[in-house]
Amino acid sequence: MNPRELNTWLEAEMAAFPCKTALHLTDASTGQVLHSFGAETVVTSASTIKTPILLATLNQVATGRLDLSAQIPLDPGSILEDTEVFEPENLRPSYSLWEYLYWMIVESDNTATNTVLELVGFDTVNEYIQNDLGLTNTACRRRMLDFQAQAAGQDNVTTAADQCRCYQLLCRRAILTPPLLDVALDFLTRQRSMDSFLRYIPHALTVAHKTGGLDHVNHDAGLLWLGNRCLALAILTWDGPALDGEPQQKRFIGKLTKAIYEAYR
Repeated sequence: MNPRELNTWLEAEMAAFPCKTALHLTDASTGQVLHSFGAETVVTSASTIKTPILLATLNQVATGRLDLSAQIPLDPGSILEDTEVFEPENLRPSYSLWEYLYWMIVESDNTATNTVLELVGFDTVNEYIQNDLGLTNTACRRRMLDFQAQAAGQDNVTTAADQCRCYQLLCRRAILTPPLLDVALDFLTRQRSMDSFLRYIPHALTVAHKTGGLDHVNHDAGLLWLGNRCLALAILTWDGPALDGEPQQKRFIGKLTKAIYEAYR
């Protein structure tokens, strides 16, 4: 498919699938919008909010307020049931900030994320989101898995356009500085959720991205390097058929991404 045919196909596929979908695709180097549907729609972010949290924390390291090697105590009472990191075989009284950030992104660990939020603070994260990243519709308002706060209207939110802007800044190396910028990209390229963007792509592809999932919500957003070209892509799906852990919306994201990959590689 050429880009015009792809645009028509994407629109038809999103209209036919039983969920709400926002999609934004840009040339990350230039900011040129290639395809966009509902990109300014504000939705629950799920774990895609962890990328702005990562960048805000690394900015605190850059300014000397935090140290990646500093040991941060782990409150045993804060360990969430869904952890696959802070288990008896890997449990210690403290971990370095680097480790918490690593597990927050690579394993999407919610206990690590809440520990980082406790350390950095919501105000600091949101100030960085607004002032440094320039994301107008993204906010971090609650800890991970705090469904009482979510029910009370205190939710973490984002848009497909904001997600792409965040990754465009990373691609352009316009935020942070080496080596902290390289730490962020390294974590995002190593994250282990490979069942959305990469679900149906059989070739080696470098992707720096972060997924997010809750009941009826599945997202993926990040950078895809196709040869010398870097694309920023966000596909957000919500109010869909998939409970947490079910694959329907991930399969849909994979289907759309494969078509984009084949059109632009």
